[in-house]
Amino acid sequence: MTRSILVNFHLYTPWGKEYYQPLLDFFLSSMRKYADEYDMLYVVDSNWHVDLAKLNGLNAQIVKVDPSLRYYDAYKQVLPQINEDLVLFMDNDMVVYKPHIISETFNKL
Repeated sequence: MTRSILVNFHLYTPWGKEYYQPLLDFFLSSMRKYADEYDMLYVVDSNWHVDLAKLNGLNAQIVKVDPSLRYYDAYKQVLPQINEDLVLFMDNDMVVYKPHIISETFNKL
């Protein structure tokens, strides 16, 4: 079974992105560290304007959505584009700090 992670990066304000940027950097660092525990990472970009270069070395893709969509509606729009069998929804401020947490979650699904 193929496994995907879906995470929404929504910038709530038109200013202050530099204060939120560490969230993206740390999240992607974790995803690199545990890349063997999933097959595809979908970064839902809702007004964040994620730089494609930041995904370098990851099996990941950016899916842009209308920033006026609520999380639920953004996920509803993106889900039909996902080809993997299992989808794990993660918040962008989730901290994965141990190996096998992601893979164990998929096993439970």
